Amino acid sequence: MNLIVIKEVSFEHLGNKSSHPWKERGNKYYHGERVAKLVIKLRKFIIPEDDSHDDILTVAAWFHDIMNGIENHAKEGAKKTRELLDGYCSQYEIEEICKIISVHDDRYSDRSLFSDYIKLHQDADHLDHFGTFDIWIRFFYAAHHDETINEVETINEVIDWFQNVRSKEVDKYREELNFEISKKIYDEKSEFVRNFGNRMSVECTGGIWDETEILK
Repeated sequence: MNLIVIKEVSFEHLGNKSSHPWKERGNKYYHGERVAKLVIKLRKFIIPEDDSHDDILTVAAWFHDIMNGIENHAKEGAKKTRELLDGYCSQYEIEEICKIISVHDDRYSDRSLFSDYIKLHQDADHLDHFGTFDIWIRFFYAAHHDETINEVETINEVIDWFQNVRSKEVDKYREELNFEISKKIYDEKSEFVRNFGNRMSVECTGGIWDETEILK
């Protein structure tokens, strides 16, 4: 398959779309790009001897959210991708790509039913939503809704989200990951977000983070 041409097809259908009115243009296209890179990194950690599906994993990542925003977006996305890739991939490649896309958000089925390739994609997709992206999306939302850092109610809500709300969701999202290395990556991301919230609570009130250490 010609990845350069297929990526152009992906951009044509996702590059200028936004999944929500307040999110940036092309958000799902760039999410797909990041997932494509991350899934190959995970593959090299988990099954380093098997690069047979790298192109398939890459294309599945680019297209997996093409129908995001509608009911059953995974299965509908697989149908749409099948149409778009006709003539660009072999029938086998299309089948493998669409298998991944059709269940990429299925966190409840028996995981023994899924191939390692599906599970790799699921973990890469999940992980991209956490860490730095948590912070980016929260502030992007605030900017779009004309919230300012000087509004006490707004800043307290944001800090609470980083320190408490997101923290309460940690176990749920962690359990949905398939591989131990993915869970370790997720743990580090979660700790980063908590620490950011703690620091923000100090600096947004005119304080100095780690003041005691600095003054030693």
